Amino acid sequence: MKKQHFFTYKECKTSINITTFHYVYLIYLSETRFNGNLTLTIDYLLRKYLAYLYKISLAPTKRTLTATYQPRTKNYIIRKINIQPTYWSKLYELRFLLGFSMSFIIRIMLDWEMQDAQISIDPIFIRPPLTFEDEETHSRIQIGDNYSSYNRVNHSNLEVYSEFLCPAA
Repeated sequence: MKKQHFFTYKECKTSINITTFHYVYLIYLSETRFNGNLTLTIDYLLRKYLAYLYKISLAPTKRTLTATYQPRTKNYIIRKINIQPTYWSKLYELRFLLGFSMSFIIRIMLDWEMQDAQISIDPIFIRPPLTFEDEETHSRIQIGDNYSSYNRVNHSNLEVYSEFLCPAA
């Protein structure tokens, strides 16, 4: 079993491919709720919407481990952001489970957050209802500056298993 422990406190510069509308809302959300800290904003979105993201996973139907799906549009632009590497790697791992790119995962969560804030938007995915099991999974999502992860990939039937433990043991 391969086990990785990440303890990071600094931010790294990376980029996302997102619409201007979504980027402006991401920055607004970051500045109004988290004092401009994008890492905390991404963490908030992941904790709030992770169980919903699992419900719309495209990976099982695509039957592939690539995660490059993002609708083509001329409205997307590349924006530089600073984020803690631990949270960026969570998004990186999620792309295999969901079948969507990291930027598109952020866009989906921002769509749902804007709906919660009563902002008129036509989301790409309607937020699915959660079952009792989903609610239980959702309640176990924790906040942490570090994590342990266990990954297993079965190429014969295209299954990916990832387990995150927060905080790292």
